[in-house]
Amino acid sequence: MISIIIPTYNEATHIEATLQHLISLKEPPVEILVSDGGSTDDTVSLVLKYARVIYSGKGKGLQLNTAAKEAAGEILFFVHADMHVPPSALSAIAEHIYAKGYDGGGFLNVFSEYNEKIKRLGRIINFRIRKGEQPEQCIFYGDNGIFVRKDAFERLHGFKEIPIMEDYDFSMRMRSKYKVSVIREPKLILSPRRQQRDGFIRTHLKWFFIKKLYQLGMSPQKLAEWYKDIR
Repeated sequence: MISIIIPTYNEATHIEATLQHLISLKEPPVEILVSDGGSTDDTVSLVLKYARVIYSGKGKGLQLNTAAKEAAGEILFFVHADMHVPPSALSAIAEHIYAKGYDGGGFLNVFSEYNEKIKRLGRIINFRIRKGEQPEQCIFYGDNGIFVRKDAFERLHGFKEIPIMEDYDFSMRMRSKYKVSVIREPKLILSPRRQQRDGFIRTHLKWFFIKKLYQLGMSPQKLAEWYKDIR
């Protein structure tokens, strides 16, 4: 079984449609756990119609770890509240874990709107502009839909409970100790709401510098001040 884990905080606008789609995915068997960080809108009441709510303090790393402890599945799949998971994605995860022998990984993705503009800006800002150059391999963020065997997740002690970059940190630790895979098809479909709110160029430049400063040792607490929660 795959345990789909979704962290939420005031996601009433998106969560119901996401859950309605996820419960329609029949194979392989799944459970859906929504880890709520203290929403003050209708998120929890909407979730209760479709899935189990795990109550947590706010913070993505904390919320994901709290739900992972309650998960019954052999595989953990971390999904955003506004992410569209194609019907064949779960079968692809099972194939990569059980048939191909990977321990975890993530998906390539596309945006539901403005995809070419957003991807082009990302390539330019990250200086990957030569024809045919491949994207960075096996480093995953939350919007890549990280999946991992639960026993491997536990041995890695889960996500660091830091305010930002918990997904990048976990991905780096996972690939250093386990066999990880990039699922190229199907692609996850993402909402461009952050880019629409903050601006396409500003969002990419901000994230580029946050990543570089984190790699240079700046504290996640300081970096989080520059990358505010959009909800």
